[in-house]
Amino acid sequence: MIQLGNWSGNYSFLNPEINKIRGFEKTNFSIKITAVEKNKFTGRIQDDLTTGGTEGVGEIIGQINNNKVEFVKKMPIMTILVDSKGTRKTYNKKHRPIYYSGEFSIDKKTVTGTWRFKFGFIWIGIIPIPVKPSKGTWSMTLVN
Repeated sequence: MIQLGNWSGNYSFLNPEINKIRGFEKTNFSIKITAVEKNKFTGRIQDDLTTGGTEGVGEIIGQINNNKVEFVKKMPIMTILVDSKGTRKTYNKKHRPIYYSGEFSIDKKTVTGTWRFKFGFIWIGIIPIPVKPSKGTWSMTLVN
């Protein structure tokens, strides 16, 4: 079972070129687990903007299966890289869901794993823009 409370973590892209373009090797985030019922949990997540995070406070919805932790991160604002210089563009629409999967440490106070989002399209007005799938690594540790 995952503990209620505050967790601190970070994520990174597997492709080092993307991290280089973004200007950050890792992006920090904070999670507050607000409800746990049986093997399901919910909470809020906020990326650290000073380390390349996405704006807004998002929600997470997840489940625990033995030692495995899975959740979907849903951010209220979409930020994308638009060129190889690291130019970021923010849109007032929801970010595509990001899928996190990881495993507890022995003491269940740290989770480490991988994240991904799938190929898809974002709509800018009436124009569909393809977005390549991406993936990376992440970890989080219970703060209190």
